[in-house]
Amino acid sequence: MKNDFLEYYGEHSISPVKQNIKEFEIHLERRRKLYRQCGIPLLAFRNAEILEVGPGGGYNTLALLQWNISHVDLVEANPQGIDDMQQLFVEYKVPKDKYSICQNKIEDFESNKKYHVVIAEGFLPYICNQYEVINKLKNFVVSDGIIVITCIDHVCMFIEAMKRMIGILLSADMDGYDNKVEYLTEIFEPQLGKLRGVSRSAKEWVQDQILNPAGVNGMELSMMQAIEYFGDEFDILGSSPQMFTDYSWYKDVWYDYKRDYEEQFHKKRLSLLQANTPEIILPMEQADKLVKHFVNIKNLAAQFEKTLKLDNIEKIVKEMNIIQKNASCCLCSGFMNVFQEITDILECIQRNGDVRMDKYPHFFESFGRTQQYIAFVKK
Repeated sequence: MKNDFLEYYGEHSISPVKQNIKEFEIHLERRRKLYRQCGIPLLAFRNAEILEVGPGGGYNTLALLQWNISHVDLVEANPQGIDDMQQLFVEYKVPKDKYSICQNKIEDFESNKKYHVVIAEGFLPYICNQYEVINKLKNFVVSDGIIVITCIDHVCMFIEAMKRMIGILLSADMDGYDNKVEYLTEIFEPQLGKLRGVSRSAKEWVQDQILNPAGVNGMELSMMQAIEYFGDEFDILGSSPQMFTDYSWYKDVWYDYKRDYEEQFHKKRLSLLQANTPEIILPMEQADKLVKHFVNIKNLAAQFEKTLKLDNIEKIVKEMNIIQKNASCCLCSGFMNVFQEITDILECIQRNGDVRMDKYPHFFESFGRTQQYIAFVKK
């Protein structure tokens, strides 16, 4: 099965997921907060058998290894990721009996073990056989065990898709992958510096978010899709960000909370457009109409990247004008400032003008809520 991530990483011998964990306690606190938002206390990891799929350089695994787990099996198909992980574990003096590394794709991984916790971060939304992989992961979980995955959809990636499209355009005439990486790093490094808590280098962010072909392969995995994939065999523990509320009476065991969550997701989905902004709740019909325009924009941006035809930009501007006409009163002013600057940049590109990112401070500092975590427990 084709895997855009692995092909791209292998072609360039990279694993662009390293984290700056010099302030190790802050790294641990980030992971504690993530699991707390997902409804998982650290007690759940104590003496647990864990399966982590796609751990990359092992930086998040390192947090698990501080919490008295029994053992973690690590399934990683990228050789560079394995090299980075092994070096990291040696540096932090991780006992070798606490982990096992399997160089394999999850599709080819076999084990008779059942795990208390299964973790799959960062890759499921971009693979075309995500349903097959999720079904396989479900089978590795013990009863009452936990599985944590990440979700990304076309809405939450809107701002990043625009950054990517502009980055691709600005570097289109450059020869050589390394030259493009260096040039785009200079552009985006100051922007990432404005995002508090960022732990990845600008160079690796460019490699993974701007130049990675998986970003335009048309795949997505929204939280609602994930809930549908896990079906009735699993309950939802929580999510990061915490998007859902449940006001039902605890004795009302017949209450269909997943149907309620589906309605909440549709109404609140546009809250994922921009990080560090207030929650947006719209009538479902209005929200769904706006979402369709953002999906169209994401698809047009992908088409532009493949062809570099400016008529796709013209179509994007038309979609954005429709959104601005119908949403300026219901989306927050901070996002509408970003939105207007993106429109200005695209119109500048249409005129063959010189795009200078320092002229667009709101867009410069803005990022989407690009990755959501959701945790399930097996009934």
